[in-house]
Amino acid sequence: MPKDLFQGVKINDTKFVLNGPDHHHCSRVTRHKIADQILVSDFDGSIYIANIQEISADSTFLNVESIYSTEAKSPKISIAISPTQQMDRFEWFVEKAAACGVSEIIPIQCERTENTRIKKERLEKIILASAKQSLRANLTICHDLMPFQKLINQSDISQRFICHCENNYVGNLGVTYNPNEDVLVLIGPAGDFTKNEINLSKEKSFLSVDLGNFRLRTETAGIVASSILAQKKTINEKRN
Repeated sequence: MPKDLFQGVKINDTKFVLNGPDHHHCSRVTRHKIADQILVSDFDGSIYIANIQEISADSTFLNVESIYSTEAKSPKISIAISPTQQMDRFEWFVEKAAACGVSEIIPIQCERTENTRIKKERLEKIILASAKQSLRANLTICHDLMPFQKLINQSDISQRFICHCENNYVGNLGVTYNPNEDVLVLIGPAGDFTKNEINLSKEKSFLSVDLGNFRLRTETAGIVASSILAQKKTINEKRN
């Protein structure tokens, strides 16, 4: 069974082509030859087993043999999270959240957010590399930085949760989350959401939930939330 996953362009139902970095990596780095089997995807929900038909100077042409795996795009899991002061911690979160199968990552600017410098192109490269490594058939969407109040005002997702360190939770995220519906979870900055932000979220029907009994760093809370949601969604899909 092939192990390497490449991003390809779908020509038709039975043919793909690799261009640019993926062509180079396939033909020059991993040194695949004609008739070799590889995994290919356009990250639109399916990964295919394909064999190499032709290698030119600029492209690698593939013939699809079978579907390796499929991945549903919905219900969606969206994580809105404050960027961390050290960007490498936020990039770590993005990498792991993409591997968990989070549908959307929305960087949010809160009252206590310490870093607003989002390099979206770099984050998208991290997401693509994570999808290839974890064999995800869909790519996580990374949005531009959004003000906290704008996000909560315009969100129309039926399940809306906010994780914070105050009391008065309705319950644990894993217990409260319904995996049959889209979900949006808010994760705050170092120092937590302000009381004003928590109150504003409640006015917009966000439910306060906890992630366990311990205080977590922003990026850790993001990963815990992502993992809880992804695992419960997977279990639900297997049951159905």
